[in-house]
Amino acid sequence: MAKSEMRLIDFMLLAALCALQYPLWFGTGSWLNVGELHEKLDTRMVVLKKLETRNDQLEAKVVSLQSGDRAVEELARRHLGMVSKGEIFVWVIPAKSRNTASAPVEVS
Repeated sequence: MAKSEMRLIDFMLLAALCALQYPLWFGTGSWLNVGELHEKLDTRMVVLKKLETRNDQLEAKVVSLQSGDRAVEELARRHLGMVSKGEIFVWVIPAKSRNTASAPVEVS
């Protein structure tokens, strides 16, 4: 074989090697792409853990509401202003929104 033929074969083998290496470094399954996918997976796992914790809390609340009247009564008191017989409803206005012209009212 002549020297020019050897160089041509060497060049063709180098070109084939580069063509095979391109997807490894820059293609869809490249090292860089896999690293980015791992980072996305880690952030999604954190979000998933938060959502699972929230779901567990909501499930516990549902079980509590289904199993007894105490939880229902607590929610009615907090959100609907429910009062039982013999109780007095007192609405406390936070200091930030209180009108400074009116005098404070004491309840005894």
